[in-house]
Amino acid sequence: MTLDLVALCEQQPDAGMTLAALQAAGPSLLMNTIERGSLVQLCDAEERPLVTIEGARLVQVPGEVQRLLGVTDAPHPVWWVETRAVTHDPQAPMIARRFTAALLSLTGGVSWSSR
Repeated sequence: MTLDLVALCEQQPDAGMTLAALQAAGPSLLMNTIERGSLVQLCDAEERPLVTIEGARLVQVPGEVQRLLGVTDAPHPVWWVETRAVTHDPQAPMIARRFTAALLSLTGGVSWSSR
């Protein structure tokens, strides 16, 4: 199982914002990119993936965020950044939440969580 978080960003997250949010998630974490950099994994010291972050996607269709997530206060258009944390490691959900909060503090917007 995973904990899924979605950052619904007002501004497009640039590389600097994303790197700052990754650093805020956990400065001692290892980072791995897969699928030509479209996915970033944050890993523990033994290189086990804890959190996977997808690249930002622009959602321009009115009402789409509400239809998919039930969120009514998302900006429009919105940049959708999805983060998944494993649940078998207790630190992973906290790392995912720190990343999402840090990203939203830089871009504005709201978040959604699967729990």
